[in-house]
Amino acid sequence: MGNRYYIGASVQRIIAVFTFSALLCACGADNAGGAADPDRTVPLPPSQIQLTAALTPFESCEPFLDHVKTDALDMVGPWGIGGGYFPETMEAEMLRGSPQAIADSATSVPEVEYSTTNIQEAGVDEPDIVKTDGRRVIALVDNTLHVIDATGEQLHQSGEFQFKKFWAQDMFLSGDRVVVFGQMHDTTPLLRSMQPRPGWYSPITTLISVDISEPIPRITRRLHIDGSYISSRLVNNAARIVIQSNPTGLEWVYPNGSGLRAERQAKEQNRQLIKESTIDNWVPWFALENSEGQLLKEGTLTTCERIYHPPSNSGLQMLNVVTVDLGEELFERQIASTSVLADGQTVYSSKNNLYVATTEWFDERQLQADRETSSDQPPTIKTRIHKFDISDPTNTLYRSSGQVTGTVLNQYSMSEHNDHLRVATTNHGWWSPQPEATSESFVTVLKETDGGLSEIGQVGNIGKGERIYAVRFLGDIATVVTFRQTDPLYTIDLSRPESPKVLGELKILGYSAYLHPVTDNLLLGVGQDATDTGQRLGTQVSLFDISDLSKPIRVDQWQLPGGTSEIEYNARAFLHWPNENLFVLPVTTHQIASPDGDAFSGAIALELNGQKLDERGRITHLKSDPKVTCQRWSEERENETEVERQQCWADFDWRGTIQRSLVIDDQIHSLSSLGLLTSDLKTLKPLSFLAF
Repeated sequence: MGNRYYIGASVQRIIAVFTFSALLCACGADNAGGAADPDRTVPLPPSQIQLTAALTPFESCEPFLDHVKTDALDMVGPWGIGGGYFPETMEAEMLRGSPQAIADSATSVPEVEYSTTNIQEAGVDEPDIVKTDGRRVIALVDNTLHVIDATGEQLHQSGEFQFKKFWAQDMFLSGDRVVVFGQMHDTTPLLRSMQPRPGWYSPITTLISVDISEPIPRITRRLHIDGSYISSRLVNNAARIVIQSNPTGLEWVYPNGSGLRAERQAKEQNRQLIKESTIDNWVPWFALENSEGQLLKEGTLTTCERIYHPPSNSGLQMLNVVTVDLGEELFERQIASTSVLADGQTVYSSKNNLYVATTEWFDERQLQADRETSSDQPPTIKTRIHKFDISDPTNTLYRSSGQVTGTVLNQYSMSEHNDHLRVATTNHGWWSPQPEATSESFVTVLKETDGGLSEIGQVGNIGKGERIYAVRFLGDIATVVTFRQTDPLYTIDLSRPESPKVLGELKILGYSAYLHPVTDNLLLGVGQDATDTGQRLGTQVSLFDISDLSKPIRVDQWQLPGGTSEIEYNARAFLHWPNENLFVLPVTTHQIASPDGDAFSGAIALELNGQKLDERGRITHLKSDPKVTCQRWSEERENETEVERQQCWADFDWRGTIQRSLVIDDQIHSLSSLGLLTSDLKTLKPLSFLAF
């Protein structure tokens, strides 16, 4: 979880009546302002000339400043243009699902097979807290980078580095270089800054390059950038880092006392601040340091000519995609960045294109006007999607934008296939009198046209009264799970993009929060078992046969009563080792029925035998079984009788919670805050433990 500063006019407050963990983010009012912008189109090669209508960069900094100042003057109020803190869930922690590859060992460690991060698209690596190249394991644990030698009979830590005033979130490994992404705890003195004021927060994203060629890891460079780190992707050693930034350095004046006069005076002073603002207040700043913390270069991250805005303005926030070549030192030659005046929340990437989606909320004034002039039809929430071309490893090109009805769940709600973008969304009906009755889900197909990302096909009426809990696109097929009380699994035919069609539906109790393709005909689902009223009962792994798309069936299931798994919200915690038909899930029991109930915290290894899931074994880092503690109390009913209640939970050392598992040859290594446990892959028998 992270916080960021939300940009929006005080008079244009966003209505967010219902707060959901996957949607705790809002964007500024979509207001194009009254001035015409002297924009130009980008010269493109003939193969791309049909796309120029969607590309509108600024010609120079002067029209850019005119644009943002016009919008800011329209939005500013007595308390500036900010709403203070607004919680946001990092995209990296809201993930579900992906295929897992076995690395090609011939390029790095001969005759060694090892697992890699569970990713969504083949060839598109994703950041994580643990990486391996077969001879080393690199782990980020409790803000410390551990470098572990995996070439001997036992794991051996060759070095570690503890980060100071820095929240390390995830990383990439490329050769002998590790690039760590995270947020600074406070503003580095090298960055332009202001004294913090109540309600003001300006996050800073930091990229740290670490050399691990020697036994002791060594920081070589740090890059600080204004804004919140959203996520990143790696294709052919070219990393794209997505950062959401806000205006900085504007010290707003607040009303001195109450009353209309004080507010009008403060508003006028704030308008003057905007009129006197410079490019540095609107474009994110960067500072590049060497290993000693000495400044190498600093300045605005993106040149004005590389700042784009979609056909309709998306406010004053800026979505920045920074390109980094991991094959050389961090920004050895130049800093390549492309920016769009837009919000950004969810990142999806294919090998050639990167997409960033954001939920568009409502302007309170516009909503009130609609109520007065239109019927009782409730407003519909939209998701805006921005497309970037990443086929050039040294550069990122903004291509176009589009929108779909409803909200996306996570990155797996999007999939590119044969030049089409497929998007699964839920229209929650939050502003209708009966949202539970009006919510429905859609799968929409978009294609890039002269006008941007245009809808060419859609199928709706999926999961009436429910919302999407999991999505997996499999070529021309989409599998979608919705849930409220039962778990319908839908199979959708996308072979004709202009007319997608629901083929089959399977209703079972509980739901899957992550769907993983096993074979062409088998699909694994990880989620929760539930009663017929929707009460969650514990971890459930379901095996679906989708060979007949009109009649998907569940052929087997495995359950752990009271259990939960990180996989339900973070697919990178899932391990699939195809060589052994093995699936490894971190699981912890949080709900226990009685004092003599079973409690477990660790990892479960399930193996697939035909169409049957068998438990191969369990791995735990705890020295003893969790202790079960119960609390009892009495409740008085309406008829004045009493009923006895009881709640039980497991007490254990939370540091022993297994977060990831990986395979190197015939051993499986599991990671927790306590250390790395090495187990035999066949028997899961513990072999050795490397304590941190």
